[in-house]
Amino acid sequence: MSVHARVLGAGAAVALSGTAAFAADHREAPRISEFPPADIGDIYTFRAPAAPNRLVLVMTVNGISDPEFAGTYLFSPDVRYTFTIDTNADAIPNRRIDVTFSQPQGGQQTFRARFPAGITVQGATTAPTVSPAGANEPVIVTGPGILAFAGPRDDPFFFDGVGFNRFRAGSGTFSGDDSFGEHNVSAIVLEFPIRLVDDGDGLIEVAGLTTRRRAGEFPPDDRRLDRTGVPGVSTAFIPTDQRDDFNRGLFKDDAADFADEIVASLQAPPYDTPQENIDILASVAIPDTLKVDLSEPIGFPNGRALDDDVIDTLLGLILDGPIGDGVDSNDREFLDTFPYLAPPFQAP
Repeated sequence: MSVHARVLGAGAAVALSGTAAFAADHREAPRISEFPPADIGDIYTFRAPAAPNRLVLVMTVNGISDPEFAGTYLFSPDVRYTFTIDTNADAIPNRRIDVTFSQPQGGQQTFRARFPAGITVQGATTAPTVSPAGANEPVIVTGPGILAFAGPRDDPFFFDGVGFNRFRAGSGTFSGDDSFGEHNVSAIVLEFPIRLVDDGDGLIEVAGLTTRRRAGEFPPDDRRLDRTGVPGVSTAFIPTDQRDDFNRGLFKDDAADFADEIVASLQAPPYDTPQENIDILASVAIPDTLKVDLSEPIGFPNGRALDDDVIDTLLGLILDGPIGDGVDSNDREFLDTFPYLAPPFQAP
């Protein structure tokens, strides 16, 4: 049986190490929390609903954005936003898509996305606004077989973070309130033919990383600011004082550098996760990439669709029981068409 099938059949719930709240990857480490435009909240990887031969990648930054200050949440022109793709399971990415942004001009930016095979797509972002009449219509940039969007959207992550902390501390239970409700993110959404990132066997691993420009140039990927693959790996399993090192670490080193911390956090009280479940979680979390078998239906942990309830999927493996947080869907309905994420909330 595949890892994905075992995880999907095992139930649902998640644990924390250290004292930080579980929040996908929002503000998870001291260094990156000081630079929200480079702080990756979530990565999603799924097939386009109406075109199964096309892949959709989503990266969110500027997590938990307040709609009343929408104009202050932009992409940084000094950051390279990268989707990495590994096609041979050696934890060394051999495909990439890099997205960079211009300096803002009156709240407007342009962006350029560089794909494999030398394909480049560029155009305007969708500017944030506090207009009570509604959000700006999404600007969809097109290229040869490619759709691209960059701009504000509703935060697609849903989870009762406050309830979880109280549950974990033994002082309460889940309330079913979405801690990320009515907040926005800055999102990059790309749709393109799968053949651009698949060597033919349908097995890929996807992650996101951000790198900051220095002296006018972008340094190598090992000088990154943040990285994210599986939701909650850093916040759930890595001690707070090691998370900056984790973000700077290479995928190929995850097993050697962080496997012991992940296993120890699961073995210790109050979680006492069964060894079989630890093995499953470790195979999903190490390296910290979203594993995708394109021959199977997409749904976490086989990739990650927007409406996947990843918390409930994780929260049963760790606690080995049918425990959920009571938040079973996003606060706004996702779209059936590109860019798929729900429109951003507006200031009242």
